[in-house]
Amino acid sequence: MDRRQFLTSTAAFAGASLAAAPMMSFALETRNADDENFWKIIQHQYEVTDKVTNMEAGYWGIMSIPVTQAYIRNTHFINSHNTYYVRREYGGDYNKIIARIAKKLNVGEDELVLTRNATESLSSLISGYNKLSEGDTVIYADQDYGSMQAEMRYLKKYRGVNVVDIAVPEPASYQNMIDAYEKALNDHPKCKMILLTHVSNRTGIITPVKEITAMAKARGVDVILDAAHSWGQFDFDFQDLGVDFVGFNMHKWIGVPLGVGLMYIRKNRVLDIDPLRGEAGPENDDVRKRIHTGTVNFASVLTVPDALDFRENIGQKNIENRLRALRSQWVDQVRDNNKVEVLTPDDERMYAAITSFRLKGKTSYEDNAALMKTLHEKYKIFTVAIGGLANGGAIRVSPSLYNSRDDADKLAAAINDITG
Repeated sequence: MDRRQFLTSTAAFAGASLAAAPMMSFALETRNADDENFWKIIQHQYEVTDKVTNMEAGYWGIMSIPVTQAYIRNTHFINSHNTYYVRREYGGDYNKIIARIAKKLNVGEDELVLTRNATESLSSLISGYNKLSEGDTVIYADQDYGSMQAEMRYLKKYRGVNVVDIAVPEPASYQNMIDAYEKALNDHPKCKMILLTHVSNRTGIITPVKEITAMAKARGVDVILDAAHSWGQFDFDFQDLGVDFVGFNMHKWIGVPLGVGLMYIRKNRVLDIDPLRGEAGPENDDVRKRIHTGTVNFASVLTVPDALDFRENIGQKNIENRLRALRSQWVDQVRDNNKVEVLTPDDERMYAAITSFRLKGKTSYEDNAALMKTLHEKYKIFTVAIGGLANGGAIRVSPSLYNSRDDADKLAAAINDITG
């Protein structure tokens, strides 16, 4: 029995433990973010605990019910057919998945490789970047992901470079973020590489990547882009960014099962990233040799097309509009509260779903961990406390498609009650 026949025959098995979801037939035209009847249908495509109002989708994005069903079928298939399938046929299925992703991003199939997550992708890009000489400078910011900051600091010890960290201005604006990186480049003329985060996991701020990358390239400075939170959260033209080295996640805003990331290297830059130790010689220009592509969660990978189907059926612009609407629903109700600091700007170029806030004067991680606990225990709202920002900690709020406007109202009411 081939894989297609097997998956068809096990469809009933896969759906047995899940709540029934209506068959989807959504139009692809742009939906009004206020069309609550439409979005209620989408909410019912997710099975979410009723113990709490979960507004912490930034850690990872849960699968929709149709995707979960596909994942169960794929898990059963892999468990049954194991090495007989993986050694003979998996490569062909993998290549089809890469081809589909490449088409969506408008890149070459030989510029992509699947990884386990964005952290693995970016670790390989940063540690493998071989254009550095002793005494060169690399730059990262407080908005960058902690593990990636650590990788940048690694370069000081093992490459002998100067590692500079900068603070994104508060309050941030489109122009003052560009200015901050321009100043850093002016202050450090020996800079050779910058780490940029497209959407900050700490505040949800969307960085002006295109402008900063163009500015860096004009000075001969490379950019490594952390796109863990951007692809799927909002609509953008990837090629327009002009970046050569990128790490993505697919189990955050794309809704793929846990354990799937993506690494992109522009074809003419592959040799500027060393192959993973022991995978190949330095002259090998196969992007797949920059990562270890051995035993992975094969079922997760095989479910990528189902997650893409689900999202395409809704429409990326519709998803973006809905996430922005959920974000604005609660932010608009607390923005004028003089006891609350919203760290993410209202400039539509700079936000999507994720937004962070703190109570004025409550800047320690401990302060925000206590607030997170209050929101959870008293109001049954789940968020997450974040640290690492130059000006102090905050609470990160990450709504998803399973959330409603009522959920956003509930959060706003809780914040205003706490500060009342």
